[in-house]
Order: sequence, then structure tokens, then C-alpha cells
Amino acid sequence: MKNRWLLVSLVISLAIIVCVPNQAAAAPVPSYSLIPSTLSIQAGSEFTVKVEGSNIVDLYGYEVNLAYDSTRLQLQETKDKIGGFAIDPIVTQNRIQYAGTKIGLVQGDNGSLTLSEFKFKAIASGAASISLTSVKAINSQLLSTVQSPTAGVSIQISSHSAVSGSKGAAGNGNGLTPVTIIDQIAVAKVDSNQKFASILNSEIGGLPLKVQTPLLTINVKPEVIQALRNQLGNVKDALLKVEFLPIVDETGIAEMMLQQRHAKVKVVGQPYDISLVLVAPDGRKAVAEQVGSGVELVFTYLDKEIDGELLGVYYFNEAASSWEYVGGTLDAQTDRVAVSLDHLSKYVLLEYNKTFKDIPAAHWASRTLQIMAARHIVNGVTDDEFKPNASTTRAEFTSLLVRALGMKSQGSAVASSAFADVAAGAWYANDVEMAYEAGLINGISDGRFVPNAKITREQMAALIIRAFEWKTKQSIQSVNELEGYRDAEEVSRWSAKEVEMAIAAGLMRGKSGDVFDPKSNSLRVEAAQVMMNLLNQISILEGL
Repeated sequence: MKNRWLLVSLVISLAIIVCVPNQAAAAPVPSYSLIPSTLSIQAGSEFTVKVEGSNIVDLYGYEVNLAYDSTRLQLQETKDKIGGFAIDPIVTQNRIQYAGTKIGLVQGDNGSLTLSEFKFKAIASGAASISLTSVKAINSQLLSTVQSPTAGVSIQISSHSAVSGSKGAAGNGNGLTPVTIIDQIAVAKVDSNQKFASILNSEIGGLPLKVQTPLLTINVKPEVIQALRNQLGNVKDALLKVEFLPIVDETGIAEMMLQQRHAKVKVVGQPYDISLVLVAPDGRKAVAEQVGSGVELVFTYLDKEIDGELLGVYYFNEAASSWEYVGGTLDAQTDRVAVSLDHLSKYVLLEYNKTFKDIPAAHWASRTLQIMAARHIVNGVTDDEFKPNASTTRAEFTSLLVRALGMKSQGSAVASSAFADVAAGAWYANDVEMAYEAGLINGISDGRFVPNAKITREQMAALIIRAFEWKTKQSIQSVNELEGYRDAEEVSRWSAKEVEMAIAAGLMRGKSGDVFDPKSNSLRVEAAQVMMNLLNQISILEGL
């Protein structure tokens, strides 16, 4: 790059055969400004910006430096306006360098004049800034001065006009949806009566996309959009269509199917069929199906009577003709529930309120079980019985842990297990295999897992600590947390550290004020509460 700018100086030196005398020292100080051809323009159109100077004295050559909004503007052409020789502009990210010089035995220019002209194309809607960061002026004696003017302009760019026959960008016709770049996110807002957003591929660039309706927001990662572009061959003028079609027929199935589990179910807001399609000008289409957590739905609910902690997002399983829970993270401050999608389908926000007849409202774990049932982490032994004081097996606790952590199997049922006593077809086989591969569980001995053995409280502490560290990538500091327990010596040496860490992190506590009871079997209700503690601590850390 330096060589190119040295070339300009060399051209100036060779071009001057006879030095021209200096101008009067009393000349006023030059000033520079940017003059745009327009202050408002439509995306896809072009405009020019001139660099103009006033009080110019003996201008023989120049170098100008501009900064511009490269997310909304694209440089198309440069022109030197003083006559002579100019080099091609150097464009790096959002910066432009451009230089020109006269040639031969001529006097430099004086007064008010245009140095150069830049043509830009508007590529995305919003306010686009252009600023003149510095000007180097060279006189006919090759003496230079550098100024840093404060000149700048802002161009308001509107979206493309709707195509013929459309109802406009805010309607339900074939119009294009306006896009605004906010904090490096391409944002498209649509009205409540719209069922899709149509967005020019060029307006998104390499940015994430946010499609906002009053009650639903769809966030799309750049890699999902790029995968569609790759399918079409990166077609420049392709159109991205994001659909969120309201559905009705299956909502009754949701309430009927889930209420069969003795739960009170309420459909919250509008269910949607979500799709994402990139369409080339020649009609070819690329459809997003498996998106690998690259699309997020954010539901907004307006009913203040809704219990936010019992909300979850469900998708409609066409093969089974039923709704299945996929998750959801509550933001109670904004009345929103967000979920990342692995695939695009039909989705709905439901309130799921399940109680068990053997867990009265006054039970110390009643609220815990209500929330954990709504998250589909805990189940009863029957549809209406939980049996809180029954023991928990190693297989049951492992499955509980896998569900709480949101771990998902990457394929079909395992063909063979790492443990000799875990049958490939067992209901817990996939969960045990995922937990083993993640390093959360170990066998007892001789390659056995002993799935039906009761899990003890100290074993539970070890597993819950491994799960916490696996999920948060953080370790827990603990110092003599067992000192206050009179049965501290009963804790096995192999588990003492994990038990202390579980107490320090608030994941577990004693069964009474000074008894931990490490060797007793973990009750089902204890396992549910420990899992709730784990999720709460993870949520706190993720919110920091």
C-alpha cells in the first residue's frame, strides 16, 4: 500500500518540470466538506458524494481518506476532478483512500473547487454515515499540509419499493420487508396481520437476522442463511422468505393429548408453522429444515394470569400426531419465552400445570415438582402418583440428569452399551450412554453399571457435581463443609470432596440440621429437588 502512495508522489515529482512560485502567505486557511447528491435514497439505488474545498491555494495534488458505513453502502466508482492522474482507490473494511495529481508545467488550482467524487450504492435500509477523516494537500512545490476536517453526512436509506401488485412492505402482499441494521443485526419488523417476511438476500449480508412481530420474534444465525446461499450458489438477488403461518387444527390435539396425563394445559397465544426459504430469481429454492440450533423463537405472552414458570414450547410431531416438549427459557421481566430449534416445524407456547394426588399443596416439594413436571424432567410412577418417598435407581437418576441438562441423542437407539448389564433396548440405554460419553457416570466394577441399584446420597452428590462442572465449565471451591455434620466420618473417602462441593454450591444439604446421611438411598423427591437446585445454579451463572 505504501508503494502505491509513493507512486503518487513520484508522479507529482516527474510531472513538474519547472517549479511554480509560492502563493501569498496571507491566504486564508483551506476548508473541506462532503456534498452528497441526495440525503435520502432507496435501497438498490446509487448516489454520489463530492469532496469540495474552499479557500484553496495552489492545489497540485491531494490524498483524501473517507470512513463509511460498509454494512449499508458499497463503493461503485471514484473520479478525480482536478484533472491529471489518479490511482485506483484502496478500500479496506469501512475505509477509502484516494489520490490524484496534476501533470506537467501547470499552476495549482485556487479558490473553491471539487477534488474528487465517489459513487455509492445503497445496499441496506437505515441511516448510513460518510465522513471525511483527513485531506493531504500538495502544492506545486511538492510541499504538503494535512488537515483532519469534521465533515460528514448521513444518508437515509429506505427499503426497496414493493413489486407490482403488492400491498406494500407492511402488507400481506408480495412486497419486500424493510430491513434496519441495529447493533450489527439485520432487523425486519412486520405487522400483526402478516404471515411472512420477504427480505432481499443482499440486505442481510453476513449479519444475523431478527424478524419481529408483536408476539413472536424469529432469530436466525448467519450460518443458517449462508447454508441456503450455498445450496443456490450464492445468488446475489435471491429473496429470503421467513414464514410464520398461524395454525388452528392441531391446538385441540395439544390440550386433549396432554390433559390425558392429568395436567391442566392452556394454549398461550398463537401456534405457528415456521419455515425459512431462499428463492433465486429463476425460481430455484433452498429450504431450511434441520437448522442445528441456528434458529431461535421468542414468544411474548400477554395474559398476566399465566404462570410463567410452567410455560414451555412444544412442536407438532406429524408422525405421532402429537405435541412434544422442546424446552424454553423464561424472561419474567419481559414476559417472553425463548427456545433454540434443531428443526423447523409447527410450534406453540403452552402452560402445563401438573399435580400429583400424593403431593398435597402444603408439601415442601410441591412447587418444585410442579415446575419440574412442566419442564418434563420429572415424571410420576403413574399419571397421577409421584411416590415421593420411594428410592431412586441409578438408571432413573441418570435419565433425570440427562433430561435436566438438555442432552440429546445424535442418532437412533444404541446398538451396544459401554456396560455389560445395560441392554441395548432398555428404556434408559441411550441416557446412560450419553452420560457415560460426557464423563458424568462410571460403572461399579467389571464393566457393570448396575442400573437397578438404588443410588445413595453421596453417589448423587458426585454425579451432580460432575454435571455442574460439565455444563458450566467451572469448578467449585469448598473448605471443610462437612465439619458441621456429626456423621461426616460416614462419608466415603472417594466421595468426600464432591459432597463438600455439593454443599458449598447449594446443590445439596443435610437431611436435618447436622446429619447428611451419605449412605442412605436417595428418595425420588430428593432427586427432584437436587435437580431443581442444579438448574437454578446454572441459570444464575448463565445470567451473570
